[in-house]
Amino acid sequence: MNAKQPIAVDDAYCIRDNQFWYNDCKFRHLVENKKSIFVDVKGLGILTFTHSKEGIDGRTTLSYKLPSSADRERWEEHRGEFVLVELLSIEN
Repeated sequence: MNAKQPIAVDDAYCIRDNQFWYNDCKFRHLVENKKSIFVDVKGLGILTFTHSKEGIDGRTTLSYKLPSSADRERWEEHRGEFVLVELLSIEN
């Protein structure tokens, strides 16, 4: 079975906290303000992120969140690490 080819790749994305911040992602222009994204993160596998809500001041938050607390905990265990992220698909 052939693996799906990525739409875009960030070969050195830094995990900062419990969210995927796309403001410093190499494929920001593709994922900005989309409903959800599906990515393959080396060492973590395929993950689904949904766009974060607007900030309390009404500004768009430039991040995606993971759906479950278990996923967030696993993601946060890699805080400060630089990882390869492959964008597999986008949901508008």
